[in-house]
Amino acid sequence: MSKVISESKRSLNRHVAIVGVLSIALVCGIGGWAATTELSSAVIGEGVVVVNGDVKKIQHLTGGIVSKLLVSENDHVTAGQVLIRLDGTTTKAQLSIVESTLAQLYARRARLKAERIDAESFNVTENISDLTSSTAARDLLDGETKLFDSRRSALIGMKSQLASRKDQLGEQIKGLVVQIDATNDSLGLIEEELEGVDTLYKKGLVTLQRLNSLKRARAELQGNSGQEIAAKAEAEGKAIEIDRQSIQLDEDRRSEIAKELTDVEAKIAENEERRGTAVDQLRRLDITSPLSGRIHELSIHTVNGVINPGETLMLVVPENDDLTVQAKVATRDIDQLHVGQSVDVRFSAFDQRTTPDVRGEITSIAPDIVKDERTGISYYPVRVKPEAASIAKLKSIKLYPGMPAEVFIKIADRNVISYLTKPLTDQMQHVFREE
Repeated sequence: MSKVISESKRSLNRHVAIVGVLSIALVCGIGGWAATTELSSAVIGEGVVVVNGDVKKIQHLTGGIVSKLLVSENDHVTAGQVLIRLDGTTTKAQLSIVESTLAQLYARRARLKAERIDAESFNVTENISDLTSSTAARDLLDGETKLFDSRRSALIGMKSQLASRKDQLGEQIKGLVVQIDATNDSLGLIEEELEGVDTLYKKGLVTLQRLNSLKRARAELQGNSGQEIAAKAEAEGKAIEIDRQSIQLDEDRRSEIAKELTDVEAKIAENEERRGTAVDQLRRLDITSPLSGRIHELSIHTVNGVINPGETLMLVVPENDDLTVQAKVATRDIDQLHVGQSVDVRFSAFDQRTTPDVRGEITSIAPDIVKDERTGISYYPVRVKPEAASIAKLKSIKLYPGMPAEVFIKIADRNVISYLTKPLTDQMQHVFREE
């Protein structure tokens, strides 16, 4: 009986030893596998397919009424192709009025400049036939020419009248000079005669009446001489006044012309600006595509509809640009990313059983975070460029902007044991730092 018990103990000990050895071998095997086996890790982010070039918003600065709608949703368009044509009736009418006004102002300015330098004729340097009809241009020139001639004739006439009056005064002055000279001569003779008579009177050879008669004649001649000198001075004063009036005519004319010219120049500047605005509006009646692509989100559907300034009318999605993936990466993972990093892209819109992942690489990482206004979560925008050879494996599957995608950004491989121990080591470091 004791022999049987002894054999049983030995058998049990052998089994325990075997189990212990197997357990140790299992633990060592698992530990060795965990220490030597590396697993790939990745940063996961949500993304969307976008075109490499920017989608262009089609807008209009001032708005207007739709005259022609030349495209439909999803139409292919080329760069420079007209998409919408606005009605230009009002703008053309405004331009016609402004150009007609400018033609009048250009002709008036040319006439005033000629009058300012007292020219005999004038020419309009601007081609006013480009601004209005040839008949209207001819009528404008005829009207300004007649006004130029009449104003010049009026000035010449007034100056001629002044000159004629001055000539008359000149002749009058000459006559007065002759009269003054004659009076002076007569006074000289009377003075001589009076001197002789006075001597004779003192000797009693002539009467007092004779002496007084000569004195009266001398006084009368002296009075006449004074009147003649005064008349001459008056005539000379009138001649000087005529010269002043002639000068004043020129000054008044120049002042009037300068004032009119300043007013005309200001109106020309104002209307040239209005003309430029109208021409620019006419040029922008045709809303064209800035690039080749497809029409997307067309918001205008009716002719004669009104579009508002700055309103987005449609989008043009570049068709020939490469497609990329715009992904959102959590802020905690940004330190593990770099440009050129390998990425697997999975397009969640397709059947995952039949659609392979697409390989790519990071082409850009935003320098700062962006906050999602809807969720309030901050993230880093990352651009991923799929490899052309990998996209070719999709065969008939076509990618479109706006498709959802998931990105798996590969980071450094780690062994299994690091995955198992990292939470513990992180917690221990946190505890030690708190202590």
